[in-house]
Amino acid sequence: MMLSLGAKAPFTALPREFVDLDYLKDGEFRALIIICMHADSETGECFIKQRTLASMMGKSKAAISAHIKSLRAAGLLETESTQNGYGGNAHLHYRVPFWPEWQAHLRSRKAPKVVQPTDCPVQPAERYKESNQIQDNHSLHPSEPEVAENRVRASSPQVEVVVNRMIEEWSDAIGRGNTYGSWSHRPAPSLVSATHRLLQEHRPPSTDTSTIAPAVQGKLQSIWQSLGVTVAPDDLAVQAQSVIKSTPDPLPLLIHLARCIQSVWPKHHRRAPPLSQFMMYLNKAREKAGTSLATKLRKLASDLGRYHATFGQDPVTT
Repeated sequence: MMLSLGAKAPFTALPREFVDLDYLKDGEFRALIIICMHADSETGECFIKQRTLASMMGKSKAAISAHIKSLRAAGLLETESTQNGYGGNAHLHYRVPFWPEWQAHLRSRKAPKVVQPTDCPVQPAERYKESNQIQDNHSLHPSEPEVAENRVRASSPQVEVVVNRMIEEWSDAIGRGNTYGSWSHRPAPSLVSATHRLLQEHRPPSTDTSTIAPAVQGKLQSIWQSLGVTVAPDDLAVQAQSVIKSTPDPLPLLIHLARCIQSVWPKHHRRAPPLSQFMMYLNKAREKAGTSLATKLRKLASDLGRYHATFGQDPVTT
């Protein structure tokens, strides 16, 4: 049977790196494609039901659940249970972590190129900085270039999978409960060199809070303004510092924080919450967000530093 494809037929584009994901089974790969087809291009969220997935793939709900579990373990999918009106579980809410960045990349390729004026040429140093700037998949305000320079770019869905595996190998070498400087066994040289290379390509964000604080405070103010709530500048600054202290990568956490606040905030309430109530929202957002890539990279950097403190500086193999 020949397919009849019109010029305007809908399609789904995936990163080329997916071809190399040999640990994905065919069913998992197809399930991910269908979820991506239904995912929001800005947030990566998808509300498709498991029975719909099962119907589209011609499989049982048990098989679909197994596929979802594997995709979640690989770091390619996040899930959240939703509740019905009676307090019981309704269906899973999916989120494809890499989808917003990938969609933004596709949109940027379609955007017309801006020609630099001849009287204002781009210097080589500026061109290098522009093309190699380390960012992640969360857009920042143009007035925050210092923040963007210290962000981590997850350039491939494979990055977090590799990071997770490295953390497991380092944890296995360190062992549970071992004091600093003691090891269950010495890490393999290949793990040490691979960690060196990874941290050179995807460095953790800077700990300098002077650049990130204004961005966090501005985002918090936007959250409260959307709810019609006025927060005093001093209280807003305290909230911002609480967010910054809770994670090395605060801007992505604010997305979850906004959802947590907006889902429970009474529409008629205009008084700012006390700090204790705000911390409840923040802790819930941290649970939803899970461990960020920046936190995982900091863990790898710490393990690598611990290794060098014990065994010395080994030459890095390439």
